[in-house]
Amino acid sequence: MITGSEKAERRAAYRRLVPFLGKIVPAGFLRSPSESIRGMERIHPLIEGIYKPANSPYAFSIASMLKSPYADKTFHDTDGSWWMWYAPKDGTLDIAANASLVRCMEDHEPVLALKQISDKTSREGARHRLLGLGFIETFDPSKHAFRIRGLSSDELEAYLGVTLERDVLESAIRMKPLEEWEPFVREDRGIYKVSVQKREEAFRRVVLDAYDSTCAATEMKFVYGQTVEADAAHIITRGKGGSDDPRNGVALCKSVHWAFDQGIFTISDQYEVLIHPKAR
Repeated sequence: MITGSEKAERRAAYRRLVPFLGKIVPAGFLRSPSESIRGMERIHPLIEGIYKPANSPYAFSIASMLKSPYADKTFHDTDGSWWMWYAPKDGTLDIAANASLVRCMEDHEPVLALKQISDKTSREGARHRLLGLGFIETFDPSKHAFRIRGLSSDELEAYLGVTLERDVLESAIRMKPLEEWEPFVREDRGIYKVSVQKREEAFRRVVLDAYDSTCAATEMKFVYGQTVEADAAHIITRGKGGSDDPRNGVALCKSVHWAFDQGIFTISDQYEVLIHPKAR
């Protein structure tokens, strides 16, 4: 039987992963994350779908692969939550890998879910998105699959025993591109119940990270410690109800951001910079 200290170590490992939830990472990061996350040797070896550490009865992570004999399916709801059908490894539910998922289901222990975005033949190489922690709610024999539901922000904070408002907010913003495009704010969405200041800062960090802090118009980049010259500009401005979806954001250096907001230039659907005729 797993001890309380072992469960605490499991929670501590997941706690270190919170800043990466929602992010797309290379396969090498999952296999050997120690350079980025001190004390963590492995997130997933990517040898097979279910990763169960040798010293644990629980699965630590599962990976849904692009090319797989299994019919895994992931769904993203309009409230920002996700869930998936995940097929067990071939064989009975008693074999070690499958039993580790059954144990998670029985003991209400979450598991980290990964979804492959590209394989090694693509220009970017093999990459995976960290969907987040999910509870295994049931096993459906007719589908031969586990139903896994992503933890809400409240459930995540309760499980980890810490307040993670900043990291959870950033993760929610990073996951928005998986939903249907909504250019304007929907006040009923949970993310808009967070203060505007905190939401703006999370939006800024996510957009600048996506653009590597580089101005999309001039390709200028200046970073010194915590000082970043570029801004995260809203394409549809906040004043017109523009959402905090990262797809509504672009990194621009400060003077270019001002020019964009003043209508001196705009960006076409083909990503061309179009100067206003009067500004010429």
